[in-house]
This record gives sequence, C-alpha cells and structure tokens, in this order.
Amino acid sequence: MVPTHLVELGRQVLAEVTTDVARGEPLVRCQLLASKFYEAVRREVGRTPSTDLVKRDELLAAAVQCLRASRPSISPQSMLAELRGAVAILQSDQLLMTSQEGTCTTRPVLRVIQGGRV
Repeated sequence: MVPTHLVELGRQVLAEVTTDVARGEPLVRCQLLASKFYEAVRREVGRTPSTDLVKRDELLAAAVQCLRASRPSISPQSMLAELRGAVAILQSDQLLMTSQEGTCTTRPVLRVIQGGRV
C-alpha cells in the first residue's frame, strides 16, 4: 500500500499548483513546486522492494505522470491534469480499504472479451 504521507503530499502540492496556475504564475514556478512530489515518489520507488509489484507499478505510473507534467512545452492546464492523474493513481490504492472493517477489498480484474466485432 502506498504511504498516506505521500498521498497527502500529492494533494498539498496539487492544491498549491492549482492556486498558482489560477493566479497566472509562471509555469516553471508551478513545475518547481510539483517537483517535491515527484522526488518523494521517486524515493518511495527506491525503498519499495521489487517483490511488491502492485505498489511499484502504482508508484512508477505516478512518477511517469509527474515526468509528463515537467515537460517544458506543456500547458498549465495539461500540467494540472497530469498531476491530478498522479495523485489519483496513488489514492486508488487507499480507496480499496474499507473504512468500517479495515480490510482490503480485491481490485477489479479487466479481461478481454473474445469475439467482438468482425
């Protein structure tokens, strides 16, 4: 499971960047704010054992979203969308915990339907 502090940092950074984008702050400043979240995600990837594939995949997917947000040619709105996506990836793991029982539910499994259109 992704650490709660990482999700909270992502939410905090997203709120700060959203405010700065709304104020018309330079994109580079917004990307600099977002970089502390990216660095935290990278550190967590490094600490996660390679045997914990689900957690590593979620962290790596969030890191990729952060990397896309750091492109120099990206628009502020696209950058926000990438950051929202990174936070959503990390939050999805926590949403699987039921608040009443404290047990994990299973993740949905996507399957290919054979046949389809001809």
